[in-house]
Amino acid sequence: MGKLKSIGDPYKFKSLKVYASNEWLFGGKNYRKVFEASETAFLYAELCFYNKLFDEEEWTTKANLKCFRKTSRGKGKEICDLDVNLTVEIDQNEVFVREGWGNKAAGAFWKKGDYIWEAYIDDEKVGETIFHIEDAGVVSESENPYFELDTVKAFEGGWDYVKKEDRVYMSEFSKEDTRYVWLEVGIKNKLSSLWHCELTFNFFNKARQLKGKTTVINDVNQDEGAVITFASGWGNNTKGATFQQNGYFAEVEFMGQIIATIPLKFGEENVEGDIEYIAGAVMGTGAVIEGAGINESETVEDVLKELDELIGLSNIKEQIREHIDYIEFTKLRKEKGYEDSDKIKLHSIFTGNPGTGKTTVVNMLGRLYRAMGLLSKGHVLEVGRADLVGEFIGQTAPRVKKKIKEARGGILFIDEAYALYRKDTEKDYGREVIEVLIKEMSEGPGDIAIMGAGYPVEMDEFLHSNPGLKSRINYKFHFNDYMPEELMQIIDFYAGKKELTLEEKARVELDKIITERYRNRDRTFGNARMAISMVDEAKMNMARRLMSNPEVRDLPEEELSKITHEDVLEIIKDATHKKLHLDVDEGLLKLCMQDLDELVGLVNVKNEINEMIKLVRYYNETGRDVLNKFSLHTVFTGNPGTGKTTIARIMGKLYKALGILERGHVLEVDRSELVAGYIGQTAIKAQEVINKAMGGVLFIDEAYSLAESSADNDFGSEAIDIILKEMEDKRGQFSVIVAGYPKPMKKFLES
Repeated sequence: MGKLKSIGDPYKFKSLKVYASNEWLFGGKNYRKVFEASETAFLYAELCFYNKLFDEEEWTTKANLKCFRKTSRGKGKEICDLDVNLTVEIDQNEVFVREGWGNKAAGAFWKKGDYIWEAYIDDEKVGETIFHIEDAGVVSESENPYFELDTVKAFEGGWDYVKKEDRVYMSEFSKEDTRYVWLEVGIKNKLSSLWHCELTFNFFNKARQLKGKTTVINDVNQDEGAVITFASGWGNNTKGATFQQNGYFAEVEFMGQIIATIPLKFGEENVEGDIEYIAGAVMGTGAVIEGAGINESETVEDVLKELDELIGLSNIKEQIREHIDYIEFTKLRKEKGYEDSDKIKLHSIFTGNPGTGKTTVVNMLGRLYRAMGLLSKGHVLEVGRADLVGEFIGQTAPRVKKKIKEARGGILFIDEAYALYRKDTEKDYGREVIEVLIKEMSEGPGDIAIMGAGYPVEMDEFLHSNPGLKSRINYKFHFNDYMPEELMQIIDFYAGKKELTLEEKARVELDKIITERYRNRDRTFGNARMAISMVDEAKMNMARRLMSNPEVRDLPEEELSKITHEDVLEIIKDATHKKLHLDVDEGLLKLCMQDLDELVGLVNVKNEINEMIKLVRYYNETGRDVLNKFSLHTVFTGNPGTGKTTIARIMGKLYKALGILERGHVLEVDRSELVAGYIGQTAIKAQEVINKAMGGVLFIDEAYSLAESSADNDFGSEAIDIILKEMEDKRGQFSVIVAGYPKPMKKFLES
């Protein structure tokens, strides 16, 4: 505690943000400051602060979040006052506190007005943020009661805001001269009273990876029909540092809806003019925009040259060349007058582990097929199950047809396509998606390639899920895991791209790590993603090392880009010396055994527990680790009053006493706390419960009820799938105990 007393406040405030949805996105939540009253149920504040005692000691504190109505004179009526007692762990660099207020019925609590969230730590105010509630109506793909989109323009600039009279609008940008791409959006106001407009500008590369995000909020107090402009940009103040390839595009978002999508074109020089854009939310998740990044003059040889430059993938390169040769042979036969009733079909399946280059190759195939005249546009529309499957009867087919229409002229790419087929249920709407796709592949007008990707075993089951599917998939590409030497080439390439150098010892150490991970790989092996992530981690470690040097600004330039052996060792530091060891808590163990002995009967249970205690003691005596090393999942059967819940509670304390689980708490739930009423919600609900149970025991009473319902829209099986996956993936990190009557539990286990 000496360090805590000597440094003053053990925290540094970072941010206070607001969000309305508990859905997790890359980078956190969908943070906003303007919300529509009729669709808002709960609003949450997220306080984030840095832990100054990171990696040094644990400490406790009290956080407090308060919400007020804002008035012209400052703070008005207090809405809520929420206290949170925290234990800041030694390994927490950033600490998050999230609390919310509202009503589960959307529109019932939050009314039009301005509000303030305030954050306190140990009763000292550390931050505040203002947010706004509007009430013109829900914004959807087809209706926007706030405004009409009037204009979208683009111009080049630097970090500083460019006055409107100084802007030069571009239809195409110079790769070498562009710093920031700025977008100017004009909206035509539909309201006659003051309101707040928040526009979010998202910038993506051609693989639809989010590269930059900016937000602009303005008061709109102009007359109805007036045009108001917003401008924001993203890039780098160094010319030519960001936009070195085609395929970038931007999306403008309002109230959670995409109101415009803008392909960004880059060439040898700036071209003045109006930029093309698509109004409305026409994009699917992960989509690459129509025509974005497609070079109309690109030839087959150009794309093949780029393919050859990719590291590894030798079998894929060979297969694609053979594939092209066959297509050209088929075209040649037709030119010579041979009758060939078969159409050239491009529908394909891609199998392989994550990070093996499937998405990259799909985008190249789109360009190849366009260059060969097989597709009119060559763009790729990437979708997942959530984009295709509806929530209710009658919604799925229209969704699929809409995506097919958007992909026409290019490729409809379904990532994790196997998720469309759930073999344990006949009533899942994913089967309807497959039927619509089959009909398109067999009877559609063509000018489209339908492609799916995923793990090999699951994709094989997907192909056999419908008799008509396999016969309509013409090509199968399997992506092998990258070899260690290929992963090192990827590391060298990516480091060079980031203007980083690796000292020889660092390269040798990275090679050791890569080889070890390759030998121990499973289906989640990250491949190229893992290699790139390691470079990024090493760069962060380099930054921490250099910034601890008070004379960092005087160091030679090469020192600011050189990754050392020490930086690489930090990557595996957590795995090598931060293993938690928990000694047996003899006092707690004694209490557990006393509680157990007081129970009448249960001889078999008591014997099993005594055997476990002996085994743990043996492990400890021989220096073996016991934390998270045991499979603790258990089935309790018996009639009411036979002690199932009592035993579960004792087991939690017992696991904690023995050091098998970190926390040993028992989370008691039933079907209602795991299963939701709509598609997609059960997985989220079940996952939240499991996350709360980590380090302890998840006790599911009357577990058989998860599998009993015969209703068409029952989602108990979805909860079971989530629980089983977590039981396997996080074996030893928590215990699942399922309990119930003997006969129903037998049927439950057999299901």
